[in-house]
Amino acid sequence: MLAVLEHLNYPLEMLKQIARVLKPNGVLILTVPSHLAKPVLEFLAYKLKIVSEAEIRDHKAYYDKKDLQNLIAQVPSLHLNTHKYFQFGMNNFAIVSKA
Repeated sequence: MLAVLEHLNYPLEMLKQIARVLKPNGVLILTVPSHLAKPVLEFLAYKLKIVSEAEIRDHKAYYDKKDLQNLIAQVPSLHLNTHKYFQFGMNNFAIVSKA
């Protein structure tokens, strides 16, 4: 699930559905932008016009590791296995597994 959660009004509900359909020991790989990305993306979209303004306006949230940990912890069967930042800390990469 690449660059999806930040567009959702109810990301927790999405994670609950993912947990429902994942097989035991199944894996979710996801990326989401970090808080550092917000001003950069807004500059690229609103000032330089090289990123879609509509897509950036559609971002409901930005995440850091703690935000993802807290969100995933609300779904008892899911566990955050791996978290890394990439693109100079502007994006999160996470591997989440189902117990």
